[in-house]
Amino acid sequence: VYSIFAVQLARAWPPKSMVSLRRVSLLHAALAALALFFVAQSPFVSFIAPLPRGTWAAARASEANLKGVSAAAKGFRPTDANSKASGVAALLLATSAVGSILLSARRGKQMQRQAVQVVRQARGGNTAPVVVISGPPAAGKGTQCEKIKEKFGYVHVSTGDILRANVKEGTELGKKAEEYMTAGKLVPSELIVDLVKDRLAQSDIAEKGCLLDGFPRAPDQAQAMVDAGIAVDKFILIEVPDDVLVERGCGRRLDPETGEIYHLKFKPPPAEIMDRLVHRSDDQEESIRQRLNIYHEQVAGILPFFEKTLTKIDGLPKPAVVTEAVFAALD
Repeated sequence: VYSIFAVQLARAWPPKSMVSLRRVSLLHAALAALALFFVAQSPFVSFIAPLPRGTWAAARASEANLKGVSAAAKGFRPTDANSKASGVAALLLATSAVGSILLSARRGKQMQRQAVQVVRQARGGNTAPVVVISGPPAAGKGTQCEKIKEKFGYVHVSTGDILRANVKEGTELGKKAEEYMTAGKLVPSELIVDLVKDRLAQSDIAEKGCLLDGFPRAPDQAQAMVDAGIAVDKFILIEVPDDVLVERGCGRRLDPETGEIYHLKFKPPPAEIMDRLVHRSDDQEESIRQRLNIYHEQVAGILPFFEKTLTKIDGLPKPAVVTEAVFAALD
């Protein structure tokens, strides 16, 4: 009864930190151990079951003679009822310990999530989940982004979309970015991070969470994210061997009339449109390998920033199998 009461009390009044949770668990175990001690050692355990008639006779005689009391006390020996009472008390201790352990496990993940949110709030950041998905060109990242959005409802965000939206709306950050873009220069990482941070603060992401697609791309962007207090809950990295990526890229063909992209092996185009398909320069082997070399250099520099939240996903299996692995990492 005590154990059930203790667990129910903890559920109704949950600890506000892991430290207080452990204190509650220790308190449960300590009280149960104290009960075990008194039940096992105290002669008053006799209220649980009647003592032998001889003991009761000695106790009645003690009313007239104090020496009889002493003799009765010395003559007391544990009975079967006492052993059963000790067993009940031991069960109480074990049940309390198990209840505390189960409660600790139940609250563990919640405490961890709350800790992440508290840290992010202290830094002035967003409390909604922030997930980053990264991978080399042709790794199937776009397909997985669609699946993640469908299941988890995250807002899909890419730096290209953010830049275009801010430039189109004429925001202060957009005007600064446009100056660099017009001059043919790269937009500084600090400015891109400011754009991302501004996007993360908007109401739709605060409500649903965010899926950052391909950002950060370079170590300076990852450092700028850390400096800005943007905490990442999960970093998903899709890995595919370079030779497979080259095969995927070289087989692509573009239909200039519809904008549809086909693949000679994985998504064959209709025979009647083969003549008008275009093999883009970006889909040539030399161009693909050059981009892969740049990607590997960049990703090697950003992964150390996200070691605690990093999950590597094998991108070789069929898309459905890859999706299952991604979902398992995010659940």
